[in-house]
Amino acid sequence: MKYNFDPKSSIIALTVTLIGIKNEKKKIEMAFDTGATYNLIPWDVAESLGYEPAFSKKKVNITTASGIEKSPLINVECISVLGKKAKNIECIIHDLPETSRVDGLLGLSFIRHFKIFLDFKKGVLEIE
Repeated sequence: MKYNFDPKSSIIALTVTLIGIKNEKKKIEMAFDTGATYNLIPWDVAESLGYEPAFSKKKVNITTASGIEKSPLINVECISVLGKKAKNIECIIHDLPETSRVDGLLGLSFIRHFKIFLDFKKGVLEIE
């Protein structure tokens, strides 16, 4: 499926469906981010999907404006973007600043499951 974006924009924002425990679903806006190793979703979204990030045994260091922080790492049941789904996807739980234009980041833990075509001249993203 093709997604048209403004090639002059500072981010490529996508509507993403997250599916959690007991099939809870939540749609959020995420920035397509090939520089992010993991997906990043906010605490309240993780909790609404049935996860308890505070009890996650896995933690990863992330670099923020205020320094290095440890954040929980969970596996989300399913992530769906532009009609493509991937299951059991690792996500960091961390809130982006309120000034962010998106709720989270769509990183390599999702992207690496697909063949991606990105044409900045035409403003087209395609996931196969």
